[in-house]
Amino acid sequence: MKTTIEIDETKLDRIMQLTGIGTMKEAVDWALSEALRLATIHRVMEEPWSPQEAREAVDPAYDVIAIRNGASPVSYLPEKATRRGRPRKAKNGK
Repeated sequence: MKTTIEIDETKLDRIMQLTGIGTMKEAVDWALSEALRLATIHRVMEEPWSPQEAREAVDPAYDVIAIRNGASPVSYLPEKATRRGRPRKAKNGK
């Protein structure tokens, strides 16, 4: 969706610096995603889950003991991402 809004350029520049995001569009999308994530966390804290909801929220294949012992966790991402959320480039340049 295209829209015209006023954005605090100082905040936008700072977000782009801190995250390494290269475009304003990506930075705004990232900020919206973070706001949604934080709002979801706050909602969960305000309205705690029932024990049944908590059980259903965790993948049955999740094995914290195996992870602690060094086993690789199951990845649901199509590609392995870096800390900044971008896919890693292949070492061969491919």
